[in-house]
Amino acid sequence: MTDTETVCADWEPLDLEWHQGFAFMDDVLLGDGRVPDVYILLSPEGARPGELAQRAGDGGYPPSPLMAGQPVWRHRRNPWILRDALHDYYLLPGYRERHGYHALQALPFQFHRGLESLGHQYWRDETGAYWFGEYAITEIRQARPDSLALLPSSPASVASTSALFSDGASIFLHGKFIAAATARVRYCNHPSYRVIDGQVYKGFKPLHQKDGTPLPIANPDDFHMLAQRWGTDGQSIIVQAQQGSSISYDYFYRIDNADLTTFTVLNERYAKDSRRAYYLTGKTIRYVGDFRLLKGWQPVFDECGRVVSASEYEDDYFAVDDKFVYAAGTRLRDAHGPSFRHLGFDYYRDRQYVYQRQKRLDVDVESFVVAQLYRNDQDYAPVLAGDKNGPLGSGGIIDAAMQQAWAPYFEAHPQLKDYWWHRLQAKAGAAQIFSETAPLRAIGLGFDVGRQVHFHGRAINGLDAASFKLLDTHLCGDAHGLYLIPFHNAETQVPERFSTEPAEHFRSLGSPYLTDGKTVYCHRVFYHPPEPIRKAHAPSFESCGHGWAKDREAVYYYGEAKKRLHPAETRVLGTYAISPALIFSEGKWLDVDFAPDEVRVPHPDFLQLGTRKLFCHRRPLSAKRFDLATLEFLTERYARDRHRFYYYDGHGTLTEVDEADYRASLGQPVAGA
Repeated sequence: MTDTETVCADWEPLDLEWHQGFAFMDDVLLGDGRVPDVYILLSPEGARPGELAQRAGDGGYPPSPLMAGQPVWRHRRNPWILRDALHDYYLLPGYRERHGYHALQALPFQFHRGLESLGHQYWRDETGAYWFGEYAITEIRQARPDSLALLPSSPASVASTSALFSDGASIFLHGKFIAAATARVRYCNHPSYRVIDGQVYKGFKPLHQKDGTPLPIANPDDFHMLAQRWGTDGQSIIVQAQQGSSISYDYFYRIDNADLTTFTVLNERYAKDSRRAYYLTGKTIRYVGDFRLLKGWQPVFDECGRVVSASEYEDDYFAVDDKFVYAAGTRLRDAHGPSFRHLGFDYYRDRQYVYQRQKRLDVDVESFVVAQLYRNDQDYAPVLAGDKNGPLGSGGIIDAAMQQAWAPYFEAHPQLKDYWWHRLQAKAGAAQIFSETAPLRAIGLGFDVGRQVHFHGRAINGLDAASFKLLDTHLCGDAHGLYLIPFHNAETQVPERFSTEPAEHFRSLGSPYLTDGKTVYCHRVFYHPPEPIRKAHAPSFESCGHGWAKDREAVYYYGEAKKRLHPAETRVLGTYAISPALIFSEGKWLDVDFAPDEVRVPHPDFLQLGTRKLFCHRRPLSAKRFDLATLEFLTERYARDRHRFYYYDGHGTLTEVDEADYRASLGQPVAGA
């Protein structure tokens, strides 16, 4: 196409401004649509082209995908399409408004003459049909463009997100085939749902159960959504559930015994009828009295933690009735429904306990406070929570910085008396407790001991200097308890108590397990406090290595009891736990048939079943590659059979190597070297 033909037909010339390989259209950057989000870090909104190009070049950002210095055209009827000598391009919608730049996506095809809109993001030209989506253009190859039109049965109010188009042979949704034109199709009252030939669809798939099989629906033609994830066919309630969070899997199930005449959707997760309440995951609740969502309370604070305003909303996860409290559909043990209320942020209380989400806190209920020291919209505003004995989680272990952080709050709330802060203020005035006149003795890991314990140069109140000692690389203790040594921000954090038992009762049971003499703990993540294993029997508990452990009652993997394994008949070999009928790897059942006498673990990470099978952790390896009858590990990383040597990469791969590689790893001389 020549310039003259382009201008006179569907395209018009476009003047761009270029700087250092970056193109600008009306002072707005044209970024590469292959990596559309990277330019967000440039904060391009309002920046001048030359300045922005300089920052982008210095930061190594991808240049604009157009050919610099070559003619560029823009489509007259669709301004989201550009063209140069090589490609047509799509300006991805939304990036200009949301982020202040355009993301330009090169297309694998070119448009032809006569491009026109059919409505609802569908377009056609003289040879093809297209659907313009948020992140791509779909070329509808199987469509007949001259016949493509909105499905005649579409309601006048149909939205682009649910519009169905047909060319007389096929029906399309979002530019993709969904059904033959002969299919019976009915729109629903929700844009994501439709009924095709007696089956209810969400998107392109019929509704399916958790196992992937179709969900039977008695009256599909009566299906409609009630609200959010709750629908009905007039006979049952049909629920869209979800497995997982960051990576989720949607599935559907029916509630067949619901009272449809009184069924009420409370929010995305809860619904109820006159007899029961229902939670999204399939839990049924026999409630007492009036079942309702908890009123959330979100205060707004000033710089001293005083409440200046507050708003109410319905909590997403918590509900109450006239007796009980429910968190994510599960009754919260011992919580009192009538007195349960939200304190702001993640904190709740009733007449007897304080909770952080579902976790009950060991604090004084009546003196517990939650506040935030507001600074401004840009700066971090810390949330303060604690009771008269100390900030939450401190266990009474407090340094000067912590005391100073709380000072604005207590100074602005003179009605609060005899809190930890007041007691430390009194001591400071009387004895200058933060000065240290005795010589300090360094004991390692940032600790010094004198009259007080010092951590990274800061005096720590609440630790007993006379009995304080290090227990291992990440734990310490004194006569009053066991503590986690801060790893992140150690210069500003203080040790966190996880047990009130004295340090002399501490005993390591073999990584990652320990005991305080009464309770067994699993310390799986070194920068998190050890987690108690409530039902473990401390006298008989023993670590078996690689996260496995046993006591007289159970087998554990990183603190979690494995109910299908009995300690008396379970062997732990490397990373595997093996009973006469089951093999567990990395805490999970390994679905494989085996005879107990063929089990062999030649390396902690490898399981061999006779000469039939070889696994690395849970991953099967091809037994044909190895002579399993003679396979043996020579070191942690090298193995051999009677034919070859192998190198283990530590992640599941055995690679064939020369014997010379193995010898070199031992520091032995290699022939010919």
